[in-house]
Amino acid sequence: MSSSRFSAIRPWLVFVGCCVLSLVGFGMIINTPGLYYAVLSQELHVSRAQVALATTIMNGVGALTMVVGGRAMKRFDSRILISVCVAVCAIVFFAGSYFTALWQFYVAFVILGVAYVIPVSLAPSVLLSNWFEQKVGMVMGIALGLSGVGGMVFNPVVSSWISDFGWRTSYRFTALVLAVCILPFSLLVLKFLPDESRGEFAYGHSTVATDASYVAGDEASKDGNMNGGDKDLEAKADDSSITGVAAHDAYRTVTFMLLAVISVMLQFTSGLVQHVSGYEQTRGLNLQQGALVVSGIMLGAAVGKATIGILLDRLNTQLVLVLYSVVGLAGWLMMMLVKVPGLATVAGLLAGLGQGVVLVAVPWLVRRCFGRRNYAEIFSGVQVAGTMALALSATVHGAVFDFTGSYLPSLASAVIFFAIAAFGLSAAFRLRPRFENAAEPVADGR
Repeated sequence: MSSSRFSAIRPWLVFVGCCVLSLVGFGMIINTPGLYYAVLSQELHVSRAQVALATTIMNGVGALTMVVGGRAMKRFDSRILISVCVAVCAIVFFAGSYFTALWQFYVAFVILGVAYVIPVSLAPSVLLSNWFEQKVGMVMGIALGLSGVGGMVFNPVVSSWISDFGWRTSYRFTALVLAVCILPFSLLVLKFLPDESRGEFAYGHSTVATDASYVAGDEASKDGNMNGGDKDLEAKADDSSITGVAAHDAYRTVTFMLLAVISVMLQFTSGLVQHVSGYEQTRGLNLQQGALVVSGIMLGAAVGKATIGILLDRLNTQLVLVLYSVVGLAGWLMMMLVKVPGLATVAGLLAGLGQGVVLVAVPWLVRRCFGRRNYAEIFSGVQVAGTMALALSATVHGAVFDFTGSYLPSLASAVIFFAIAAFGLSAAFRLRPRFENAAEPVADGR
């Protein structure tokens, strides 16, 4: 294959690598810890809340890691950085198969909290933002949507490993899958920026379009607006040619604050998914029926994240944001009201569709509202707040149940938070800052 042809497909190789990060990394590291709660509780003779605290620790440390994660991706070779982080995650799981005390899990999950953030939480959105000037919503939606598919695939797989081989062997299998599936991509293709000196360009890159054509409203494709006017992406440390809002200026905007607050609320709701199976069992469903509702959420999340990205590229932004927020609201509200297994699964599907709001729409809005120049830092700033909320959510929702004997207060909060998101995200978009050479007409009301 000629070097020019390889350079032409390089963005799509990065896309495939990000899909693997989301499918395998998110699917195994984020979506499966709850499967070990019962068996570890029995093995270590501790409560499930004590076991679940390890997940809270991981997410809490992850939130702190977010503070420096965006800058680290700009400063170091992303291929090496992501590969080292993935290798550390694999080593932690392998070592975990030999643990015999709860404190060992707490220490291990501190390390895991540092390691998982860059490859799982930041890299897919940041790399796709850098390698695609067009179709950003589509590739983000598909890649990030695969995290839900990963949950659907790996939840039954890991469950079968635990049942058939024991939790220790399951940890070892997890370590092997992470290393074998991700490291080839992270080492070879997950480069932070295209190198124009080597003929590498972001997908949709154009050097002939002028600022005037953008200002006049040249919208041959709405997703062309997503690049924030970054016509000449330079693969070098000095990113002065890439337009966008300075990170310290972005942090002071109403848009950033709204995105951070809504990220907190919706990530807090995301943590409720770990308790859905238990919630359904308190209402008369059996374990398998409760698991089916969770699978419905995972399927809905996969579809929701993929479709919201595509629609954000093509339709009125505020309409899409409100639509998916209302769908998520309807799902959690329906879950509060219905007890029939089939309808409960439909409710889970709708709630999962709403997941696309926080996991795709929020990173898309960060790119759309602040440009590409400091995307990694600004997005990590939003993620810090959301990840901290996610860290606390599993424990808080469990405490609510312990105190009240019901999960209904937690489900009611989910309904309220999605209602706020419908208005808050729309406001955040309308109040977005205008930055120099932004590739959007001033009168663009979308």
